[in-house]
Amino acid sequence: MGKLTVKQLESLTVDDIGRKLFDGEGLYGRVRTQKAGIVVSFEYRFKQQGRTRTTACGKWPNESLKNIRKTRDGKQALLDVGTDPVEQGKAEKLRKQFEDAQSVERYQAELTRMAAEAAARRTFKDALEQWGRAELSRRKDGGKESMRAIEKDILPALGGVALVDLKRSMLVDALDIVVERGARVMANHLYGDLRQFFNFALAREWIETHPLAGLTKEKIGGRQKERERYLSEDEIIDLKRRLPLANLLHTTALSIWIMLSTCCRVGELSQARWADLDLDEGEWSIPAGNSKNAKEHKVYLSDFANAQFRALKTLTDDSDWCLPARDRTAHICLKSITKQIKDRMRDEPLSNRTKATGALLLSGGAWTPHDLRRTGATMMDELGVIGEVIERCLNHVEQNKLKRIYQRHELKAEQRDAWRRLGSRLALLVEHEEHSTTTS
Repeated sequence: MGKLTVKQLESLTVDDIGRKLFDGEGLYGRVRTQKAGIVVSFEYRFKQQGRTRTTACGKWPNESLKNIRKTRDGKQALLDVGTDPVEQGKAEKLRKQFEDAQSVERYQAELTRMAAEAAARRTFKDALEQWGRAELSRRKDGGKESMRAIEKDILPALGGVALVDLKRSMLVDALDIVVERGARVMANHLYGDLRQFFNFALAREWIETHPLAGLTKEKIGGRQKERERYLSEDEIIDLKRRLPLANLLHTTALSIWIMLSTCCRVGELSQARWADLDLDEGEWSIPAGNSKNAKEHKVYLSDFANAQFRALKTLTDDSDWCLPARDRTAHICLKSITKQIKDRMRDEPLSNRTKATGALLLSGGAWTPHDLRRTGATMMDELGVIGEVIERCLNHVEQNKLKRIYQRHELKAEQRDAWRRLGSRLALLVEHEEHSTTTS
């Protein structure tokens, strides 16, 4: 049988799969099929020390028939000098594997070098921005408040510093400046955010050690005292008398009574839509997106609270929002009510702000919208409402995990009664002031 030709190989079909094709001088091929089509795997059969052995010579059409024959000739030449081509092939394979391993090692070393250079170039600002996109963006406000504070108090001095060069002393110096201007609470908030950032950086091996490890808020801004301010009943009566003289927006005055009678947060009311309220049923559904703990909450309105909302509706019913912004297309700024109240407890007016300073300052001192929430809860307690019901009215998350999982009773009737008691008491106090004003 003569030698194989390229034309013979090209004429092979699936019917030839499994055939052996002999080229002579120990070279033969076996017809196979692969994804690319028909292939012929060639081997060289030889005898050495009485044993018949084979060694691969290549695969057509990946290699030409001419080169396959040259490979066979090279293996025959090894036999002629007493070298086993099979063992030589194994040695060559091991050598290639070793060279590949060395290449991988060099590649990994180069990656390490490049990563180290990139880390050295990564500035504190760059790293913070990446953290903002990856982590802060998950927060309810998208991390805007935290980044605003960081950009104001931290980045001007440290933003351009390489992350790997940041020292604890640099960070503490920046926080001390915030403390020195009297913003101890803000310093503690910044410290908390920076700790989270460096945990993020440590997990990604951008840094080797946490520069704030071992520090506590007490060593930065000092221990924060829990706020205990709430309005007494005498102060609530006084508040009723003072509100008409405070030059407040009528919507804000109504909001004060709504916050006091529903124990809601100022942000929840600021973002409320009329679609969230059913005044005929006396219910206000606070969406999960508006609540602090991202849990939907239902407030059962007392007659007193319902009356405040109805009065508010006569003023803002032309908007989707209970408290619309000036253009009526969005809700008011979340800080608007707080600013209006705070301005009326200052000693001196701010530029271009109300002159009615001190108008809302009560006998117990300055107060905030959140103190109204605490006042409502305190009054519920004084009116005999049990603590668990008050916690539900405040939309607090149950701290005991087992109770949170297994005790699912919502205490709706009890909550409705709690708000009714609170509303009735507030109505009595307000009517007392109105009666006193009339008789005087």
